[in-house]
Amino acid sequence: NEQVRVDIYTQGEVYFGGVVVDSDDISIHRFAAAQYVFPVPMGNPTSALGVGTDMTNGTPANYWLRAMTECEGRATGDFVGAGGACPNNTNPNHRDEGHTFIVDVPVDGAYTLQARTTCFENGGQQANAGMRFRFFDADDTAIDDNDNVLQPPLVDIQINRPSTAICPANGSGWTRTNEPAPWVDIAPIFASGRYVLQAKNTDYAANRRSLYSLRVVPSGTTGNWMCTRQGPTASATCPNIFAKKYLTAYTDARMFASGAIGLTRLYLAEIAEIHEGKTMHIELFDPADGIDEVRIVDPHGDYVPFSWHSIDCSAYNYRCGTFPDFGSPSAPITQTCPEGATTVSCIKQDGYSFQDRTLLIVLDLDGYSCQAVTGVPENCWWQVEYKDDNNANETTTWGVSIIGDPIRLTE
Repeated sequence: NEQVRVDIYTQGEVYFGGVVVDSDDISIHRFAAAQYVFPVPMGNPTSALGVGTDMTNGTPANYWLRAMTECEGRATGDFVGAGGACPNNTNPNHRDEGHTFIVDVPVDGAYTLQARTTCFENGGQQANAGMRFRFFDADDTAIDDNDNVLQPPLVDIQINRPSTAICPANGSGWTRTNEPAPWVDIAPIFASGRYVLQAKNTDYAANRRSLYSLRVVPSGTTGNWMCTRQGPTASATCPNIFAKKYLTAYTDARMFASGAIGLTRLYLAEIAEIHEGKTMHIELFDPADGIDEVRIVDPHGDYVPFSWHSIDCSAYNYRCGTFPDFGSPSAPITQTCPEGATTVSCIKQDGYSFQDRTLLIVLDLDGYSCQAVTGVPENCWWQVEYKDDNNANETTTWGVSIIGDPIRLTE
């Protein structure tokens, strides 16, 4: 269900071959097979997504998943969930279904998809609203996730913020390394496939924002569990959850032991070597409020040189004519940030306003390769690096796509 084969038949006239072939024509047959390339997975290589700095579930993500209400403006950082129901908060990118994820289960087995809404609060401004999760069945069109949602969901469930007995007011019961909010079952999964999950903040009041996490565990798991598809402990059977098209994340200084973000890297997307020679588009929405510098890191751990420009006016007919306007036809902007003895590309405020703006980075993947380490799967994960020493917090949305042929010849 990931491949296509094309056969071509025709009749050809026989010329010199007529000496040995008793016929005026001959049948000619050619064929080719190609494999579709899946969209870019956005998230991280583990079976959990958006667990903050919770160490009890394996490798920390250093961010939570985030969803605003429809009555919040797009400027809050939620590119697709905010600005739908309230006339004063328009958003040309709003999607009624909320945020969409793919739950990729590579082998048959007994698993459970779970979610939790974090206990973290910040003076009520980050108070958690309830989240609605709609889980759709996998099908035999693995390259097309849009048709999955044409059928009724297998599960449609509302998960509210835990009681104050579990989450004391104002985050007093929240810790950086051990989240007290419990995991709640969304749906059982028994067969391999690519399932679609929609997550939506269903509260319509202002400042009713949600922070949440997702994971897939073996059925019956009551404690902490996580697997990974990358590194020395990698498993080819590890389930994975990743965002489709856009991922909205939240990171906060108090998530980190230092009380500041400092210098931290967050998983962005997995870019397989099959995309070598193509072009990668990275959209960073509202990327640097309160953050000193933002860099892009390739799988080898190297900073990637780039330029950026705003696309809100040209791509979405939004914020046109506002100041400062970095949209087309403005020339791309290049900024440099010193790092040790080298100078690297980055995005920093330097008088620019990134509030409610989408910045486009275009990267040429000519000569691209993943990081190869003997005995472990290739590391093809790109990261975003934040640098901050001022206790900043940030809600931002990332989008990654590959421009180029979506199929590759295999035969």
